Amino acid sequence: MGTVRGTMVVGAVVAAVLLMTGCAQGMDDAAPSAHATSRTTPIRTPMPTPTPTPTATTPPIAQALPDTVDAGTVASGVSATASATGPSNVAFHTEGQFAVVIELDCSTCTGTATVTAPGRMSPFGRATAPLTASFLTAVFRDDAPDQTVIVDAQGPWSVTMRSWNDLPAVAGAQSGTGPAVLYLQDDVSHVAVDFRPASADDSFNARAFTTSDDTQVFGDSGAFAKQFDVDLPGVIAIQTNGTWTVTPVP
Repeated sequence: MGTVRGTMVVGAVVAAVLLMTGCAQGMDDAAPSAHATSRTTPIRTPMPTPTPTPTATTPPIAQALPDTVDAGTVASGVSATASATGPSNVAFHTEGQFAVVIELDCSTCTGTATVTAPGRMSPFGRATAPLTASFLTAVFRDDAPDQTVIVDAQGPWSVTMRSWNDLPAVAGAQSGTGPAVLYLQDDVSHVAVDFRPASADDSFNARAFTTSDDTQVFGDSGAFAKQFDVDLPGVIAIQTNGTWTVTPVP
């Protein structure tokens, strides 16, 4: 069983590149019903067809932030990095069509850390600091090469941004605490999730971009051990503060 602290994604070019045919959407705070599992399917390159951004559950973060840091270029095999203290814009350039994985190191932060983008009503993700976590951006086929994300955090932080084509492929049960982005290479049709919330109002919310036709959404609130329909292989973006184990099963 692989174990992560909020993220399973670092470096390493994946030999088998996923083909994404669904859409990547930002994750909101509302946990989906345990029964709301739709057959889905994007996978990593080329880009998915756009779909509407989810309705906001919290007010958008103010866009007039004091600092903008330039992270550089994100491309196949090339990551971009940036660091700052407190809320900041992070500008970066993409070469190619792919979803961007944002790896946030906020291990000395306090409060709540949020990763979002200008104009978004629901963030890519948020979690209680201190944390080290990964988030998946919502990337559409017609996104401009020059993009900006917002890191709203209290304290010093750093980010590494890479193509989801560069996620390391993992197999079997994966465990972690907090948000994470995983590329599960198992060829199965279900995942079993064992979840322990960090607080009474915590939930497990995941989106899977797989070999089906639509984004698969699954999860629940409170402690649970359940199985969900997820057509792997694919990329799974997890949003929670709690501790989880995700196990691919036939």
